[in-house]
Amino acid sequence: MKFLAIIITYNPDVERLTENLKAISCQTDKVVIVDNGSEDNSFLERLSFVYNADVITNDKNKGIAYALNQGMKYAYENGYEWAITLDEDSVCPDNIISSARKLIDEKLRKYNSLSVTCLPGCKLEDIAMIVPLIKETASGELCELGTAVDDEAYQEVKKCITSAAITNVRIWKKLRGFDNKLFIDYVDYDYAVRCIINDYKIVRMNNVCLDHRIGKSEYKKFLWTKIRVANHSPYRKYFIARNIIIYIKRYAKHISVFAELLRLFKVMLLIVLYEDNKAVKLKAYFKGIRAGLKFKML
Repeated sequence: MKFLAIIITYNPDVERLTENLKAISCQTDKVVIVDNGSEDNSFLERLSFVYNADVITNDKNKGIAYALNQGMKYAYENGYEWAITLDEDSVCPDNIISSARKLIDEKLRKYNSLSVTCLPGCKLEDIAMIVPLIKETASGELCELGTAVDDEAYQEVKKCITSAAITNVRIWKKLRGFDNKLFIDYVDYDYAVRCIINDYKIVRMNNVCLDHRIGKSEYKKFLWTKIRVANHSPYRKYFIARNIIIYIKRYAKHISVFAELLRLFKVMLLIVLYEDNKAVKLKAYFKGIRAGLKFKML
């Protein structure tokens, strides 16, 4: 069973990227770095040599979906069954691949007429992704993404992010990959819904936890609680709004439309209450909403 690590970079913190490579290169069979148009990519030569990584370079930022598909295509063409996709600053725990292998080995036992003790109703060939728990670095809070953590080591979930997701290469090919049109935000949620709609499974490893940095997030006091303020650029605000609308239009029968509309409103409210450069960000946000409403569905 061959595992590839795919790391997407764009003007990275090289020190953090080095930690990333050190943590994952010893767990997988190979690493490929997809650089998505960094202004200075001189770090690639040194790091690729030290960690024996292959490199794919883009002359400009073509979006996270495009870069992920480049890495997954590399995996498919080079015979890897599974690929772990990583943001440049995602430093994996040392048990992420071994825990995934344990699940896979457990599922393979059925062919030897041995008992299957974890997720008995889930076949190996139906597992599209194996993902860790996500803990937000800034707050220390678990991001359960709609499925509360239970007492089992492995648990089926409906939603995940691409960072540290271990993706079944065969199923990625069958589903025609990530949607390049989305560019950045909701690329992961879109792919997850397509997996579920096509009767594939997403399995979370509740004994593996990834510390995940979410941009320049900070916490502000809101009434009686604390709330995360993302501080995304106007560029990102555009895609967040646009892609929430597209996500709703595509999958209204399969998702909570109310939850997505609430997020659409929440992001706008946080801009007004807490973020700087409000006028420019709100202009980009409303432009994104209009673009989402005009987006032609296939």
